[in-house]
Amino acid sequence: MKKTTLLLVLAAPALFAQTNVAPPPASTNGPLVTAVDGYAARVDSAVITYGEVRESVAPYLQQISRKYKGKELAERIQSAYLDARESLIEDALLRAETKTLGVSLPEKVIDDEVRRIIRERFKNDRALLSRALADRRMTFEEWKKEVTEQITIRVYHNQEVTRRANVSAQAVRDEYERSKADYFIPFRVKYHFILISKGKTEEDRSAKRKLAEDSLQKLRNGADFMTVAKEVSEGDIDDAPWRDPADIREELRPALLKTPAGQISDLIETPDLFYIIKIEERREEGFTSFEEAKKSIEEKLLDAERKRLNDELIARLSAKHFVERY
Repeated sequence: MKKTTLLLVLAAPALFAQTNVAPPPASTNGPLVTAVDGYAARVDSAVITYGEVRESVAPYLQQISRKYKGKELAERIQSAYLDARESLIEDALLRAETKTLGVSLPEKVIDDEVRRIIRERFKNDRALLSRALADRRMTFEEWKKEVTEQITIRVYHNQEVTRRANVSAQAVRDEYERSKADYFIPFRVKYHFILISKGKTEEDRSAKRKLAEDSLQKLRNGADFMTVAKEVSEGDIDDAPWRDPADIREELRPALLKTPAGQISDLIETPDLFYIIKIEERREEGFTSFEEAKKSIEEKLLDAERKRLNDELIARLSAKHFVERY
């Protein structure tokens, strides 16, 4: 399987079925960059290479390979490469549009961003930055130009998408009412219990019943539940999670449903066991209130609106600029 995975990863660039020979440019706004490992796509005169796609998708491949196998793994890898290519095409379209529009930023904004990156990613160590740039065979000025393009794209995208995205209060309310079932909270209960087996002989049964009844009486007289449980319980006395009574054995459900929080049940008998239950907390069924759900609904609607605006923007730019996939 490891060999299969490796072959799939190595073969993934072939999913684009591209030759190493560069196609002739449709427009010439400068020299066409030759991709020595083949073209994945082109936006105007800017080339997106296999290498760039591989670099973009690399962080996800190991995760995908751990989670999927066989045919599904191959499909997931293909999807990851295609998604990475589309993401790089979107970046290239945004970069092309900012150049077309002549979008520029004050030098101070650029310098502040450069300083922020050096501080946060390179621990304010310019020697560390220099080594990183050397590994990429890039000069500081080339890197600064790249940073400038990235922040310019961010500002333009923020203007066209993020700032324009908004949802009305009524839309949030309508979404809450439409999807109210998603905010239903079922009844849950937290409890501890004392478990005492009934024994196998008549003598054992009599002694175990007396032990269970005496333990219940101690608790009703004010004894600490956990102290008594440690003394007599034959079951697990660790903290219990929130539970749905429907998931618990039928004989215990009436006590879980009816006993108030902080109170102790009557003695509960099953064919082989005695139970005493203490209800720690109850959470009655109902719905998350609109006020509690409002923020998450608003963010969900905003995400959808930002995606819609982004898709519209990319569609407009795709119609305006030359885009070719290989």
